[in-house]
Amino acid sequence: MVSHQLLELEQSIHNLSLEDKLWLLDKIFEQVRGTAENEQESNLQQNLQYDEKAKPIWEIAVEIGAKIPDSEWEKVPSDLSKNFDLYQG
Repeated sequence: MVSHQLLELEQSIHNLSLEDKLWLLDKIFEQVRGTAENEQESNLQQNLQYDEKAKPIWEIAVEIGAKIPDSEWEKVPSDLSKNFDLYQG
């Protein structure tokens, strides 16, 4: 059964301009999206499990880097980490 408050709210919405109704609808969507995203994030965090056998990310990076020839590493600017934005273009 619909509460008295919801019926009053429906009447108030009915009296709004189209622009105000669209604004209200947008706000409702934002709230619903936010709630859904929070629930998804919470579910993902609950499903995460630490794997003690997994390699640390730095070891994986070192292994990948070791596969790249020294001639390619020599092409990397020595100041890349400090001036990364300059090299993006």
